[in-house]
Amino acid sequence: MKTDDSPRMFRYFFFAIFALLLYQLLQIFSPFFTALAWSVTLTLMFYPLHQWVQRRLIKQGHTAALISTAIVALAVIVPLLLFIGFLIRESAHLYPVARAWLESTRDSGLPQPLSSLWQKVQALLDGFNIDLRSFFLKNLGELGASLGELGGAIARNVVFLAINLVVLLMTLFFLLKDGAAVTHWFLDLVPMERSHKERLALRLYETVTAVVRGALLTAASQGLLAGLGFTMAGVPVPVFLGFATAFAALVPPFGPALIWLPVSLYQLTQSKGAGIFLLIWGALVVSTADNVLRPILIGSKAKLPFLLLFFGILGGIRVYGFLGLIMGPLLIAMTLAFIQIYREEYHHSKTGGA
Repeated sequence: MKTDDSPRMFRYFFFAIFALLLYQLLQIFSPFFTALAWSVTLTLMFYPLHQWVQRRLIKQGHTAALISTAIVALAVIVPLLLFIGFLIRESAHLYPVARAWLESTRDSGLPQPLSSLWQKVQALLDGFNIDLRSFFLKNLGELGASLGELGGAIARNVVFLAINLVVLLMTLFFLLKDGAAVTHWFLDLVPMERSHKERLALRLYETVTAVVRGALLTAASQGLLAGLGFTMAGVPVPVFLGFATAFAALVPPFGPALIWLPVSLYQLTQSKGAGIFLLIWGALVVSTADNVLRPILIGSKAKLPFLLLFFGILGGIRVYGFLGLIMGPLLIAMTLAFIQIYREEYHHSKTGGA
């Protein structure tokens, strides 16, 4: 007896066309993926602010979303663009400044205990045929060249970057205005139990807020404080050193001291007053800012273990570029959430039935 294959053929045809349409849509949106991803991240970060604006200041959704978008642009996007501009401008001075610093350490003396320690370190490295100065200058020169190439790429693609900025702001506006409806619509499409979908959505929100508020904003604040101290002490390229301090703040266990401590010790050889000021500023302001800011910025929200966060950020930057600051930890968090669901729903039920 021949069975009717029409329903099966329809499913094959439907999902084949649906997959083709999705692929074509991905091709269309791929040039704007970074802008769209950052707009989603900023929406998750600033949605409580938008709710406050809508609740306290104005009830209309369009106007409240417009005000919230303007606040995000002025508080985050404009300062970030200015910082990138300063960073690229300083990149041309990195190599000559670093070379002058390293050459000056041959003749300028550190305090006796530090000088003896430095000589021992150099002797140990010489035993392994490691030239620390050459290694440092080579990598710093490559970094400066990369930043210079970034500046050139920005100049060549300024129109495309402007379009991406418009896409980011427009998407941010519509997500703030209709974010709740879009979230419920998307969750309804996910073929999972409601409790699992809600858990994954909560995990996504907690991870983004934990990473951005608890890690990136704290590191950025420490970098800003360090850059301010470098500027007051007259250290060259303070913007770059502040950026390096912010990045080092993500590296356990020493964090920002990896940058401000060597700079302070060098500054001691140039000016004892400036060097002592930087040592005090770094120890009492920069390094202790983490203990003050992290509880305020993240509160009691769940967060990833620091080691996973560290590898997620570094690996994410390697794969996704600057967007990897968010994508890396987010992918780790979602994977852990899926593992937890598997353990609760499948592994436990299987072992319980054994």
